[in-house]
Amino acid sequence: MTRSAIVRRPRTPGPSGRSRRLVTGAVALALAVTAGPLVVPAVAAGPAATATGAPAQLLKIAAGSEIVSAGRTGFLSVDPRHQVLWTRYADGVTTQLAQDDPRTSYDTTHGTASDVVALGDDPVMGASRKITLRDMAGGTSALIDLTAYGYHYLGTVGSRVLAYQRGDKGTVRAHVLEAAGGTVTDREITGLPDGTRDVDVASGFGDSVVLRYSATPDGVDDHGMEEYTVADLASAKVVTGRGMVGGFPTVAAVSGRHMALAGGLFMGDATTSLRTKALGGDQRRWSTDLAGVITPLVGLAGDWALYGNAWRANEGSDSGQASFRAVPIGGGTARKVLEHASSVTPAPDGGLLVMGGTVENGEGLYRVAPGADGAPVAKLVASTGERTGLALVGSEVPAVAEPAKGHWRPRWQLSHGNAEVSVTLRHTASGARRTFDLRIDPAKWEAPGPTWVDLDWDGLLGPSYAPDLAAPNGGYTWTLTAKPRNGIGPVLTADGAFTVARPPAPHDYTDNGTPDLLLRDGSGDLERQDTYTDPDTARLKSRDAARIGSGWDVYDQVTAVGNVAGAVHGDVVARDRSGVLWLYLGKGDGTFDARIRVGAGWGGYTQLTGGGDLDGDGRGDLLARDSDGVLWLYKGTGSWRAPFAPRVRIGGGWQVYDRIVSVGDVAGGPAGDVVARDKDGVLWLYPGKGDGTFEGRVRVGAGWGGYTQLTGIGDAGTDGRADLLATAPDGTSYVYRGTGDRQAPFAPREQTGIQVLPGQTVS
Repeated sequence: MTRSAIVRRPRTPGPSGRSRRLVTGAVALALAVTAGPLVVPAVAAGPAATATGAPAQLLKIAAGSEIVSAGRTGFLSVDPRHQVLWTRYADGVTTQLAQDDPRTSYDTTHGTASDVVALGDDPVMGASRKITLRDMAGGTSALIDLTAYGYHYLGTVGSRVLAYQRGDKGTVRAHVLEAAGGTVTDREITGLPDGTRDVDVASGFGDSVVLRYSATPDGVDDHGMEEYTVADLASAKVVTGRGMVGGFPTVAAVSGRHMALAGGLFMGDATTSLRTKALGGDQRRWSTDLAGVITPLVGLAGDWALYGNAWRANEGSDSGQASFRAVPIGGGTARKVLEHASSVTPAPDGGLLVMGGTVENGEGLYRVAPGADGAPVAKLVASTGERTGLALVGSEVPAVAEPAKGHWRPRWQLSHGNAEVSVTLRHTASGARRTFDLRIDPAKWEAPGPTWVDLDWDGLLGPSYAPDLAAPNGGYTWTLTAKPRNGIGPVLTADGAFTVARPPAPHDYTDNGTPDLLLRDGSGDLERQDTYTDPDTARLKSRDAARIGSGWDVYDQVTAVGNVAGAVHGDVVARDRSGVLWLYLGKGDGTFDARIRVGAGWGGYTQLTGGGDLDGDGRGDLLARDSDGVLWLYKGTGSWRAPFAPRVRIGGGWQVYDRIVSVGDVAGGPAGDVVARDKDGVLWLYPGKGDGTFEGRVRVGAGWGGYTQLTGIGDAGTDGRADLLATAPDGTSYVYRGTGDRQAPFAPREQTGIQVLPGQTVS
């Protein structure tokens, strides 16, 4: 197993630096029952061993656990709290044996390929000096006290304890100790070079152990290369000699027939390879490069070598190879066995137990052994209950988005955060959409546990690099796509629905709550420009103009009047040159129904203006000034057959103004207001009283004579106040946002991104 902060011993072995020994409850109990050491049978090696008992049913294992050792009757694992646990195959009963320090290494420190579990007198197993061997099958225990020999602990294979002795001039010697008949047998492993200065146990199985060692004198740079050899524990002799080398983080495996290494040849080697050596005969060697393997994992099953990155489902990146694969020793086509693997240990029958996952069966502990054709196959033994790959484990998605009240902020919880996530919002009726890349902090990519991803939607649709469409009202779908960065498991997709709702707006013909401008040129072409607020600059901008139609040059006035005919969308009236008024009903998709004749006799008015609700009934109204300067009110009725009530006289004297604009509520009153510009360029405010009349005028200020057009466009900023659009002679436009203060009804002007071409009139 590879998950440890202590991967190997220091180059110059020495005693633990801890000031006192901490003994776990489980270890203390083991010591207490070992007054007379009981003999623990040695574990038989290789293919001749009887098969590991299969569990009667699928077992459970805690999420985040790693496999430590595998016996005939159960397996040893460590959970995320560093509890060392033995689980029986027969009934799934789990027993805690120790509470390890997080720095503990698990290669062989608690044993390997056996029902015998090694327990120490220190929470860091590598610092332990008294080793209790607990047989989980037979219920017996034996104690090997290394302090009596002056040895330091290396690991345990079967019932044999390996330790090292520090010699003269910094050299070390490796020993194998066995408890039998109440006594302990101590043998030195022969065949290591005399100048061996560092030794460790890299792997073990049956009677074989892989020793990692270095014979490089102090002060000599060996580029981080170490040698690997196999020793036979029954004879305490090295059987493969020298010649297999590797640098950190090379990992090793051994079976009855082969030794395997996976890693670079020296420290920092950017190339990873898989190398094997036969244990018998001519000790034939074979190797192959491992592209994308960065944190190697290796195992042996029959005549196949298995390899991959030691990655949990949330670990790794797209630059690595995620799957745990098997390749025939000597060459052949590699096969995927698991989607990923994070730890591996040999089983007594020659197979492996691997912590990993498959798309079909999810996360858990798998038994990997040769199948019918000899190639390794995986079978789930114990499940964590988790899906392999990404899963959606929670969501908080408001059913309604109300852009007029603020941003829509849904969120989704993924099973882990090592993912590239995007969300696409799509308007069901029109197909308009926008895709967002949801950033996850790189510091959380490999963090354990679920991760939330959040969307902060400003209400715009369009290209992700330049959204320019305020989202129309109506039904929407959201689609979440999460791609695992490490390639483990399939791409996650999830979807749902929500609704966008905005209040009606008088200048809105596209049902998206933002003002639309009608631009008419001298040839009679009518275009519509849909506006939006740039989320980065808060600047009012417009989309490319959409052509509505031609022939509008038959009208001398075109005026937006808001909803006067009963629908929620804005309407338009147009007066032809014979004085007939026509109504165009907004359809909500940016177009209008065929015109409806309102009536004749409108030619006597010098100006028409609409859009504001002057009497507070929720419908738009129309103001008309006659040639004598009298201002008349036509209240909207809500009926398309007769959209206006009979006119009501407001008052005379309005001939002093060259421009009258119904702007809606800019002064914070009960209904719509009117602004009027006199011939000296002074702008005046007439606050609406809510009954179709106005209070006394309030001087807004001078200097307004430089604008060629003034247009009440409704609420362009979603603050609930109406705004005024002013167009300069060069076509540059400015927005004056309503403040709600009658003494200063407009904020300072802001230049917009709206350009009016020469000869165009704005409605």
